[in-house]
Amino acid sequence: MDTKTTFRIWAQGATDQVGHRNYLAQLLPHLLACTDPGFALDFKTMTPSVTTVHALSEFRFSRAVIRGAIEAEREGYDVFFMNHFQDVGLYEARAAVNIPVLGLGEATLLHACTMGRKLGLLAINPAFIPAHNEQISRYGLQQRIAGIRAMAANISDYMEAFASPAKRSELQAVFEREARRLIDSGADVIVPTGGIPMMLFGKEPDAHVDGAPIVNGVTVVVKAAEMAVKLKRLGVAVVSRIPQSGFALPSAQTLDEFLQHG
Repeated sequence: MDTKTTFRIWAQGATDQVGHRNYLAQLLPHLLACTDPGFALDFKTMTPSVTTVHALSEFRFSRAVIRGAIEAEREGYDVFFMNHFQDVGLYEARAAVNIPVLGLGEATLLHACTMGRKLGLLAINPAFIPAHNEQISRYGLQQRIAGIRAMAANISDYMEAFASPAKRSELQAVFEREARRLIDSGADVIVPTGGIPMMLFGKEPDAHVDGAPIVNGVTVVVKAAEMAVKLKRLGVAVVSRIPQSGFALPSAQTLDEFLQHG
């Protein structure tokens, strides 16, 4: 029987300590406040961070996710999650290790389905809409999505909003305008598609727009990570490993080639 008294969570961010310091000043205390006794959460930053909304930046982070999951398992962590909504590298990391691997996007969207009938996704930038459409298809949620809208803002706008009440109010007005358009399209749950807007607009208890709850997936993914550890201890399989699942573990050669050349 597993006799550990403290279980370790590796939380992988796409952020760094400098460019995202205003966000991290809000995020890190929230992560720790959400973590149950018996769990220790370590948040890992990335340098250089993902500061551009481009497919190449996402691809670069996916490599860091896979390597991070492998390192987490080797260092004795019990679960790994990425605090990045696009879930890049999620399936590959899940296929690389025996510990549970979760993504902010998948955990948030699946939980949001328990909160309402139709989800409205609100992206931090229009450039992410194609990635979110791919996520919807990957997770089989086409019938549960009322629409996707986006805020025309950049990283510097969001970082300023964490420090400036005036800037936050400005972005809040845009967020609520776009959320209402999603509600008009049938959404009854609003999903900000990123940790940054989740912490800006969904941190307060019972956050909502006209009664439609705003899902703070940061909270959700922490609790999902804890649940994954608890379920594993109870004998629940982490993931399917049959070949057609795509999650069969790699051979030693495959893993070594990735670490040496991937």
